[in-house]
Amino acid sequence: MLNTNIKTVYRRLFLGTVSIAGLYFLYKVKIILVPFILAFFIAYLLNPLVYYIENKKVPRGLAILLVYMVLFCMVTSIMVFGVPYIVEEFNQLGNIIPKLTMEIRGIISDIEGSYSRFKLPQAIKAVIDERIKQGEELLINMLRAGADSLVKLFSYLLGLIIAPVFAFYMLKDAEQIKNSFVLTIPRKYRSDIMAVLRDLDEIISAFFRGHLIISLIVGVLTGVGMYLVGLDFAFIIGLIAGIAELVPYLGPFITAVPAVFLGLLVSKKTAVYAIIIVLIVQQLENAVISPKILGKSLGLHPLVVIFALLAGGEIYGFAGIIMAVPGAAAIKAVLRYIYLKLVDETGSA
Repeated sequence: MLNTNIKTVYRRLFLGTVSIAGLYFLYKVKIILVPFILAFFIAYLLNPLVYYIENKKVPRGLAILLVYMVLFCMVTSIMVFGVPYIVEEFNQLGNIIPKLTMEIRGIISDIEGSYSRFKLPQAIKAVIDERIKQGEELLINMLRAGADSLVKLFSYLLGLIIAPVFAFYMLKDAEQIKNSFVLTIPRKYRSDIMAVLRDLDEIISAFFRGHLIISLIVGVLTGVGMYLVGLDFAFIIGLIAGIAELVPYLGPFITAVPAVFLGLLVSKKTAVYAIIIVLIVQQLENAVISPKILGKSLGLHPLVVIFALLAGGEIYGFAGIIMAVPGAAAIKAVLRYIYLKLVDETGSA
């Protein structure tokens, strides 16, 4: 019995040491892990589609190739036709920002003139002018950063090329990888951990796959709507709407602000039309698109979602905002499982 206990201690020490050494090694080479991490997300997002085609009596390798062919055509079209157009629109938008800020100042002057009896004190006007100038600088910096980010994608071209290759092998050997991972889990905890992981997979897949599709639809609808009402830079507004849709509840507001400002460059009526387009698309998203695609919500109260978004943004910035909702839902699933497990064990005792 004593020898068995000693062996158990040694085994745990060995596993702990190897785990710590492995994590330290991964930390030291974290730069080269980017293609592997990207490959994992590609494989994770594409696996349901591959599985669907495979169920049609198509060999898994051929199913992966078919998915890759479609994906390659889409990415190539975006890179050839979309990226140069986006960069050009960003550059043009950056050039008209001073005109946009003049329009905003004019609106403030009109408001002040209409309500002259409530004339703004000079100190408040100075603060407003300062904030407008800061907003102008912020917008210019954001546009430059956005354009630079698109250009910098080419500097990561090698990683972007290697990642799909890694993802191909992950998809091809997905079942073997899963079985190997399961074997690393102690038998005593295997069923519990796998149950939690299944719940997490359902939550994460519902959020990312569903919201990516919803974001694409919302972006297209918003862009087309803005184009039809005569708004300049409708493509950029559609792009903003698609990305902002990943931020629940706050997405329409994020879209409405630049849409209204750009609408003012055309006319006040166009700015009103822009708000109407955002509201119509939002109602379609809430009533039709999301229920059809997601099927069910993540089970989080709106206040919890807003708190998670604010906390995520405070801690990790934009990446934290994107990960806040699935992260909160995942934490809820884990805590719920632990609670039910404890209650069950207490009841059994």
